[in-house]
Amino acid sequence: MDPTTEWEERCLRCGRCCYEKIDCDGEISYTGTPCEFLDPESRLCTVYEERHRRKPVCTPLTPKVLAMGALPGDCPYVAGLEGYRPPLAWDGES
Repeated sequence: MDPTTEWEERCLRCGRCCYEKIDCDGEISYTGTPCEFLDPESRLCTVYEERHRRKPVCTPLTPKVLAMGALPGDCPYVAGLEGYRPPLAWDGES
C-alpha cells in the first residue's frame, strides 16, 4: 500500500480537526467555529484536494504538526505519541 494512502486511511472522518483553533502560549484550544469548507453532515472537507491552496492556514499533517497538540486525543494520527497533549475545549472566556 502507498504510504500516502495508508496515512489517509487513519482518518476517522470525525471533522473535529477542522474547527478553528487558538494558540495561546503554546496551549491549543478549539473554538466552536468550523472551517467554512467542512460539510457538517458528512464531516468531510468539501475542497479536500485543494484545501491547502483554498485555505492556507489548513496545515498539512506532519509529525511536527501532530506534536503541537492540534488533534483530538483519540485521533488515530496521535495514538501512541508519548506525552501528547490534545487541545482544550475553548469556552469563549479568557
